[in-house]
Amino acid sequence: MNYQVIKLSNGEDIICTVEAVESSKFKITSPLKMCTQSKITERGVIESLGLSRWVQVYSDQPFYNIEKNSVVIMTPASEGLGRYYEHVLKSMDEAELKVPMDATDEELDRIEEEEYLDEFDDEDYLAHWNIDNKVYH
Repeated sequence: MNYQVIKLSNGEDIICTVEAVESSKFKITSPLKMCTQSKITERGVIESLGLSRWVQVYSDQPFYNIEKNSVVIMTPASEGLGRYYEHVLKSMDEAELKVPMDATDEELDRIEEEEYLDEFDDEDYLAHWNIDNKVYH
């Protein structure tokens, strides 16, 4: 597939499939927001890329239109990034299939909480809740 990385004028980076180019807009499908995170390790700073839903959490549309004047740059995704994108899309589709259509609100809340907590490792989790290592008596 021919996946494109798009840098938007609002600063967001997305990866998607450009289905059509019209006079003033791009018609895209399966857009995922790109988020680079730096982490200090024993070997130095490493960067990791996370992909998350962009507007799909707010809309069920099969495609989206992006105005050309909101695009700063568009470039084909590398082969490795394309494979990672496909993997994430497949994982998201499989995760959606695991949620029963007749799930109760409590079950959906539990699933959402588990997914939210999975995003943090222990250090990030403590930082998120502003918990320090001091013991108070």
